[in-house]
Amino acid sequence: MFEKDLLPKYCEPLHNIEHCSVSRRPIIKLGGIQTAAKIMAQMNQPGADTVLHQLYQLDEDIAEQISDQILTFDKLAKADARSLQILVREIDSSVLIIALRGLSKNIRDPFLQSMSSRAREMFIEEMEELGPIRRSDVEAARAAVARLAKLLADEGRFMLPQEGYIY
Repeated sequence: MFEKDLLPKYCEPLHNIEHCSVSRRPIIKLGGIQTAAKIMAQMNQPGADTVLHQLYQLDEDIAEQISDQILTFDKLAKADARSLQILVREIDSSVLIIALRGLSKNIRDPFLQSMSSRAREMFIEEMEELGPIRRSDVEAARAAVARLAKLLADEGRFMLPQEGYIY
């Protein structure tokens, strides 16, 4: 049995909710990470920044997952050449090889073009020699590249593409 005097203790952290009550109705899961990211990507920049910042304070893991969905790898490919050059230089090449695996030419090429011709040739050779890779490893590598881009942007060393990016 739920004690009513415990209710204020659990409702207190919910600053923006005036009333908290216990319902006997079943909980329905709505949306999820992808839905939240799509909604936030459509918001105006200041509002979305505020929501994501508050979400980082409440649950860093969920905020990071939403942020990963907002700044996708194909959006990174739209960054300016200088920024991509810095990103490619800073990321571990083995991570980038995995991240670029299976991408279309128009997404992969901006990253490759930011390398010197000699480095690009060696990189492509390594990529071609690589055997099968699990999809989860590819997604993890892409998320790592996106997170590094955000970190470099926070340091002022990378210009994030404006389309659909917040925070």
